[in-house]
Amino acid sequence: MAPRTLAGLSTVLAAAGNVSEALNALSQDVIEHDRNGHVVLFIYDAKRDLLSERLIPAHEGMRTAQIEIAVDHLPTAVRRTLVAGKEYQKLLGVGANPEAGVLLLRGLLVDGELAAVLALSEPKTRFGHRLSEKVSPAIDLFALAFARLAERRAREEAVRTLEELTRALNDAHSRAVAELQHKLSEAQAALNGKGTGDSIRVSQLKRAIEVAAVEARATAQRLSAVEEQVRVAVTKLEKAHVQLHTQGEALQTQSNMIYRVEQALREAAAGRDTQKVIEEVLQIVTSREQASPF
Repeated sequence: MAPRTLAGLSTVLAAAGNVSEALNALSQDVIEHDRNGHVVLFIYDAKRDLLSERLIPAHEGMRTAQIEIAVDHLPTAVRRTLVAGKEYQKLLGVGANPEAGVLLLRGLLVDGELAAVLALSEPKTRFGHRLSEKVSPAIDLFALAFARLAERRAREEAVRTLEELTRALNDAHSRAVAELQHKLSEAQAALNGKGTGDSIRVSQLKRAIEVAAVEARATAQRLSAVEEQVRVAVTKLEKAHVQLHTQGEALQTQSNMIYRVEQALREAAAGRDTQKVIEEVLQIVTSREQASPF
């Protein structure tokens, strides 16, 4: 089966509803290029500075496991590379086994902070392109999809937190007002039956209600400030999502150009006029530069 095109993978990743679906799509693309290739995703917990979860795509479904691997256990050079969102290569196996595979680690960033580590295991090759070179554009698309999904989770969590805070404040305010109103009603009833003996108690309750009303207004102001902060944060997240989408479109356009150039080169290898192939490649590159907004 021919590997899925980058445009097709981009469509699948854009429709993915969670990280597991996106990782499955990437894993399928890797296997289509080389059945011995594998990908694993490690979720990073910044609060504890640990790799806290491992996700492995498999035929029977996504295999997940809770782990606790400190990033400090990695060499300093590796940590710096991962935090920068770049790749790091390390030989696997024992001794000088020529069949040993290669492991590549790439840090996935969200808002400039490390959020996960993607591991690609590829077989060691002597001839032709390496698997990592073939799937590099696909990994870039997955990194964009991962950032988009992370931002959506952050927005949902912010909205959920705001709703819970609003509900708790409203419930507390309603209970306080209802309790004061009940006490005031009891005091007024006692006053009507006993003359003016409880007038001081009634005045105290009225003042307590006034204080509660002032506190309720202050609470409403604090709630409004929280809502404004959440609104600003959501706006920033939406802008970041638009930027990621623009980057994804630019990457897809570049991938299409590379595909057309490769097609032209294959036709040249098949015996087509070399001069025409060169002119076609120049035309493709020129049209890309003219269409590029950068």
